[in-house]
This record gives sequence, C-alpha cells and structure tokens, in this order.
Amino acid sequence: MPPRLEARSSDTSTHAISPYRAAPLRLGPPLATYRPSKLRRASSLFVGVTTGLAALACLLGALSGGSDWGATVARLLYTGMFGTVAAVSLRGFLRDMRAHVTVHDEGLVVTKYTGKHTFFWEDVTGIWARFYEPVRSPEFIVRLGSRDGLVIRLPAEIENARDLATRVQNETAVRVLADTQAALDAGERLWFGPLRVDASGIHYGNRNSREYDVDAMQLSFRWLEVRLTSGKRILLPTEDVQNVGTLLAVAARFGVGRLAGGPA
Repeated sequence: MPPRLEARSSDTSTHAISPYRAAPLRLGPPLATYRPSKLRRASSLFVGVTTGLAALACLLGALSGGSDWGATVARLLYTGMFGTVAAVSLRGFLRDMRAHVTVHDEGLVVTKYTGKHTFFWEDVTGIWARFYEPVRSPEFIVRLGSRDGLVIRLPAEIENARDLATRVQNETAVRVLADTQAALDAGERLWFGPLRVDASGIHYGNRNSREYDVDAMQLSFRWLEVRLTSGKRILLPTEDVQNVGTLLAVAARFGVGRLAGGPA
C-alpha cells in the first residue's frame, strides 16, 4: 500500500503518511478494550515472586552451606527449579500486562508482546473459536485470520471474552457466510479444519473415497461431532475448525443432516 499525502495547515506542501499510521484513523474511535483477566495476571505475578524468593533463599543457603556438599548440590538444584518457574511466570505476567484487544467501529487491533496487528472487519476471513451447543455465539475466540493469510492468536483468558466474541461474530458472520457461498458457487474447494467442502459435498480429509464423505454433524458440548457415511464418528474441538458457524450453515446445501439427539 503506497503512502498517502497530506497537506500541512501552514503551507501547501505535502508529506507522506505511513499506511500503518493511517490505519487507526480508518478504524474509527475505540469502542472497547479487552485484557487478560486480573486473576491470570495476579496469579502469574504471585507465582513468579514467591518462586523467585524461594530460588534466592536456596541460593543463599547453598553459598553458606559449609562442607555438606550433598545439601549444597540439592539447594543449587532447587535454585534452578524455582528460578525457572519464576522466570516463566514473570515473563507471562509482563506479556499479559502488554496484551489487549481494542475494538473499533471498522475493526480491531490485537496488541501482543510481538507487536500490534490490525484487522478490518471486511478483511476477517477466519475465526477459530470455542462454541457450545446450541450455536448462538462463540464462548471465546482463539485465533483470527485475514485475507492476506495472516493468522493471529488472541491473548489468553481475556476478561469478558464472550462479549468480544459476540462483537466479532456480529460484525463478520453474514459477510463470511456470503463469501463462502460465493466461493462454493464458483467451484472452489474450502477447508474447515480437517473438513473439505467442494461442489460434491463435505468430506473428511483429502481422500476421495465415499466412506470419508460427511453424512451428518452437530455440536456436542464443545466438540463438533461428525458422522461419516461409513458410520464412523469423529469428535473435533470447535476451536480447531475454522468458521464452525459457517460450516454448519452451509451443511444443508449438501444434504448433510443433524445427528439424532442433537441440539435444535
């Protein structure tokens, strides 16, 4: 994307504006911010500090252990063990302090320790989320994918995760379904996790044998339960299947039914 030009208020000259700087302006004002839960951050800090102090105490004990080499070696081992736990916990705490998701009118920005990633609603093509039966809205979103192939994992254990997931679904579900229907009408082959959808129906894996055709499926608690024409049943975690809601919406197109006893 080439930079756009902006005229200065004081003269008629122009200067280039990076598209990355311009992105927040296109997104519109921030509407809500979601961060990792306070409990998660407090737990990481508590574990990091307590095990860090334990590692320090073991190290001081080892340095003043006298001639008992067995005790000194044991204290050094404990120092390494507690120190490793402290380092991992404190690193997680620092990452969580930086991590957040900000929702705007036209998209969202995911901020992690690796940097900021911007998603416009019109560019979101993939949602990996945990669903529960019946399908109304995802419980929480694990990953987001965009048209350019970028897939980002969202920060873990976000507060009000269901509210964030509902916002994302409301902004993207209708368009993603329409794009999916158009792609199938054009004869494209689409993948939803290990499930392949093409003009001939829904199939498990990349095999062309009829026994791998999908006969019925439903949500079963937090799993997508799939029955093949061979009679075999497969349980897939919903967060491992891209756009579960869209997949279930297009199933009727191919005569794929709902398993007996499934949610209405």
